[in-house]
Amino acid sequence: MKVEQENQWIELIREKDDSIALDRLVRRYRPMIDNMYIKYFIDGYDRNDWYQEAFLVCYQTCKLFDGNSGSKFGSFFKLKFQNHIIDIIRRENAIKRKANQGTESYDKLLDKGKFDDKVAEDNDSIDVSNQLEKIITKMSGIELVAFQFLLGKVSLHEACTEARCDIKQIVQAANRCKKKIKRDQKL
Repeated sequence: MKVEQENQWIELIREKDDSIALDRLVRRYRPMIDNMYIKYFIDGYDRNDWYQEAFLVCYQTCKLFDGNSGSKFGSFFKLKFQNHIIDIIRRENAIKRKANQGTESYDKLLDKGKFDDKVAEDNDSIDVSNQLEKIITKMSGIELVAFQFLLGKVSLHEACTEARCDIKQIVQAANRCKKKIKRDQKL
């Protein structure tokens, strides 16, 4: 694709908010967007959500981009998109940390001998480790490796090496893990 065509699309987006030009530009950078989808995980985001974020960031990037300084749009868009995704992940993690304030680990409760008292006080308490064990027994070998990847215990490359598969297979296995966990939570 020619740089002139890309620059025309950027101008159309900047000057006329042209949605067709935006769609073409996002399609042009689809491989980069897909690589980011594989590299980063945002809870509850599927590919459609991911592309929605890409459209938003691409639009904003077109409004800011000035190619006169010699910079390339693709590099600028990738940087803006990556920073946007990292911001979403940070916000998500901040919410998780806030929810965890004032909580105690399962092991600490056991050590203090307070766990049984808490269970007796609250009949709705769930023994998380037993539930997790049940879920794990339903996972295949590749899903167990993908689960370690989701937990951040191994990198994507390490997971592929350990499971002797490609990135697509690990991502699919990770999605199956998420579905099994969500399904078992509802039971």
